[in-house]
Amino acid sequence: MRHTIKHAMKYSLKDIAASLPPEKRRANGWWDRLALRPLSYPVTWLALACGLSPNAVTWIGVLFALAGGALFALAGGVLQWAGLGGLFVFSVLDAVDGNMARTLKKPNPWGSWTDAAGGYIAYTATLLALGVAAERAGGFLGTGGLCIFLGGFSAAANMLMRACVQSRKAFQTVMEGVPAKAPAGGEKWLSENLGITGIMDPLIAFGLALHFLPWVLCFYTLLYGLGSVWVILKLALKTKTASRPVAPEETTDPTDEDGRENEE
Repeated sequence: MRHTIKHAMKYSLKDIAASLPPEKRRANGWWDRLALRPLSYPVTWLALACGLSPNAVTWIGVLFALAGGALFALAGGVLQWAGLGGLFVFSVLDAVDGNMARTLKKPNPWGSWTDAAGGYIAYTATLLALGVAAERAGGFLGTGGLCIFLGGFSAAANMLMRACVQSRKAFQTVMEGVPAKAPAGGEKWLSENLGITGIMDPLIAFGLALHFLPWVLCFYTLLYGLGSVWVILKLALKTKTASRPVAPEETTDPTDEDGRENEE
């Protein structure tokens, strides 16, 4: 116990906050900067005090997401709100594992893969739970089962889009010989601000409180449905262009048939 406390006191909250690079700080969405990241710093300190690893925190977050999604989808009243709280805990822990890796200066490919896999599981659990909860709340336009279908569709579209992005990263690394880059521009902004570490949880909470969960589901179905088509077409075009063989440059013989330099 004494060793654990001594290890935790090695890092202050200031050290943990300072581990976040400026470029990542700027890329984070407003909900992350306002709520998730500030809450993640004391939780990071506690996790370090308990001797947990970043990967352990990732999987603890996944358990919260799965349990929270199940409660939100199937329970009612206080338990349904507790389920939404579990999804919120995942969002906080999703920042904690990265804080820990940077503070400990132990980033590694396995940790990055685990973090990404945990996020995919949480996204799927949240969108499926939203579909079931919206159906139980009355459905969409009186059509039975449509919300459950839309929840599954939005989860599948989100995963397809993310799989294509990861495939593009692998292509960049293996075929183009350049380091893989994270999505930039509008796609990054949408992911950070509207996704699971963005306003998804608050929007679902408002939908639950004000009884418009089916419309929240409709929004995310359109977002991920149209977004996946856009991202897939964009990445396919980039990959096709990068795969095209480069034609040898046409060279001009600097001399004419008499061996004299051509005059311009």
